Amino acid sequence: MKTYFGRNIFLFLCYLMALSVFGCSGTVEIKTDSETGLFNEAVRYYEDKDYRMAKAAFQKLKDNYPLSKYSITAELRIADCDYHQKDYQEAIFQYEEFKKLHPTNKAIPYVMYQVGMSHFNQILSIDRDQTSTKNAAKQFEYLISRYPSDPYAISAQEKLRVCKENLAQHEYYVGYFYLKKKKFEAALFRFNGIISNFPESDLLDTVYFHIGKSYLSLEEKEKAKNILLHLLKNYPNSEYYGEAFDLLKELNENASIQE
Repeated sequence: MKTYFGRNIFLFLCYLMALSVFGCSGTVEIKTDSETGLFNEAVRYYEDKDYRMAKAAFQKLKDNYPLSKYSITAELRIADCDYHQKDYQEAIFQYEEFKKLHPTNKAIPYVMYQVGMSHFNQILSIDRDQTSTKNAAKQFEYLISRYPSDPYAISAQEKLRVCKENLAQHEYYVGYFYLKKKKFEAALFRFNGIISNFPESDLLDTVYFHIGKSYLSLEEKEKAKNILLHLLKNYPNSEYYGEAFDLLKELNENASIQE
């Protein structure tokens, strides 16, 4: 009986020891204190996508061994952990700090790309504020200009295209709102801004059509005619081609009658 009781006590103590090693979430606590041990533990957490524990391990390594050969990697991975946990503002801060401390490090193109992606992942729909879109575009443009042949700059080019199209869509959304409100000059300001700032946008045929209609509403018929002619000449497959053709035909017929 005593042996059975003693065995149960032993098992219970083993259970308590296990609880001291494993957290409530089932994640192993950081127990290692050596420089290499901390790094290996942090990497293991990171590779397992346990970014909360990975960040804690990298931070401990950075705090305890600031001159370690692993410290620069730890700084970068701390930022990456924030990024993967979608704490984008903190990630941006950490990446920017890394750039300040290590401006010539070979990882700088990656860091710049990650700053851009941190903004990119916060982009809102076209009917809302586009500050994140602008910040992402600015970061991608800087990366492309600074490291044009780097693989991350190549990836940034596609992201930049998405940013610019989003900004063009936002400007069109605002311009069309003014058009519906019969505020034609305000609409023209937005539409012309799209043509000037986003000449590669997929919206250009739509924008030209609404510029033409805005000029017609303002009785500026020659300007309307020129814009509609441009649309017909350069966008033969536009969904607005038929309507633009009819408007232009009507303008020409009215001009003939007046003559």
